[in-house]
Amino acid sequence: MNRQWLRRWLLPPALCLVPVAFCQAGGRCTDNCANIPKGAQPAPAGTYVNKFIEIQANLAEADDFVLYKHMWFMGGNTLGPLGRYQLELMAKRLPNEPFPVVIETSKNDAVDEARREAILSMLAARGFADPTRVIVAFPVAEGLYGEEAPRIYNGIIQGGFSFGGGYGGFAGGYGGFGGFGGFGGYRGF
Repeated sequence: MNRQWLRRWLLPPALCLVPVAFCQAGGRCTDNCANIPKGAQPAPAGTYVNKFIEIQANLAEADDFVLYKHMWFMGGNTLGPLGRYQLELMAKRLPNEPFPVVIETSKNDAVDEARREAILSMLAARGFADPTRVIVAFPVAEGLYGEEAPRIYNGIIQGGFSFGGGYGGFAGGYGGFGGFGGFGGYRGF
């Protein structure tokens, strides 16, 4: 009976004192909770993921206010049909949004300035006359590589987005984790 009592009640506290004695004797010990105030709670689940999603959504919204090089008629200073459509969409939202109108640079100062003046006059005709919000710059969104085009085109034709990361998913094919028939793919989940 004495041995069981000794094992059950005396040894566990003694084992707990060994690390404390080791740390006090100059051993390498760190208290991972030293800077956490008593009663502190971790952030709710999803806090950081939701912040990441919010950042990505804001970048996508800012891209709605970009006039790309292919929107200009034959590389000139006149907007083509897609550019005029994009400008109409921008003009409707511009008073309520904080984003600047970005004209993708052609790397030719004379062409860029002529395009900027054209956009300023078109926006002034629509009732928006703040020239500080129309800039010539490189867009934040990145372009695509040529080998991505068939995959994206097939993804659009086959039914849009997949579960795993845009048009191609993790597996690269028609989408999702399992490629052609995986989660969220062509015949997937």
